[in-house]
Amino acid sequence: MNKFLSVVIAAILFIAIPAHAAPASVSGKVSLSPALIGKAAPTDTVFILARAAQGPRMPLAVFRKQVKDLPLEFTLDDSMAMQPQMKLSNFDQIVVAARVSKSGGAMSQAGDFEGVSATVKPGAKGLNIVIDTIVK
Repeated sequence: MNKFLSVVIAAILFIAIPAHAAPASVSGKVSLSPALIGKAAPTDTVFILARAAQGPRMPLAVFRKQVKDLPLEFTLDDSMAMQPQMKLSNFDQIVVAARVSKSGGAMSQAGDFEGVSATVKPGAKGLNIVIDTIVK
């Protein structure tokens, strides 16, 4: 009976305590609004980033492309974290933003173009982000 009880306890622990949680991710598509297509150069930098909906403004994950790559499918996940403690999986709610940087710099500046998702949970799929706003 003791061996049976040990096997049952081991099985319960195996089910209840995963070896490690799967990394969190968000995915979807980014496109440029038709109204802004003529105002962006093909080589302008596009940043796709996730940040906490509440809390620090530092991006949790970042992906970099160029306007000529739009529209594009994206996935942001924990492996793209800029700091180990700032991962998607550490936050309950996030927003995903896509920005055309006219200067090529990571910081948002007046004249850049931007689109932002609604607040979502890590694991969200099928986001559709349209870059349609000029940063002022």
